[in-house]
Amino acid sequence: MAITSKEINLTQLDKELGNEGLCADFNDLKKKLIVQADNSTVTDTQLEAAIKAHVAGPTQDQIVKLNREQGLAKLKELGFTDDQISALLNG
Repeated sequence: MAITSKEINLTQLDKELGNEGLCADFNDLKKKLIVQADNSTVTDTQLEAAIKAHVAGPTQDQIVKLNREQGLAKLKELGFTDDQISALLNG
């Protein structure tokens, strides 16, 4: 078990530890609780070391949001109006 305030991409962290399974409670962002799944061979020491070395990559949702924001900004930069952009997005 480990507790951290660090930004964590749980799927990525699990892969970094060999896909043995992690469970987490992120309700308190200053005290994120991460535990090994049942039957995991990952030790607390390994988990803590992995968290310390972990650099969270963006999630798929974050990538989609960023791409959308950048695309909308580019359309506005090219002179499209809000109505034109809305028409493009809505079909």
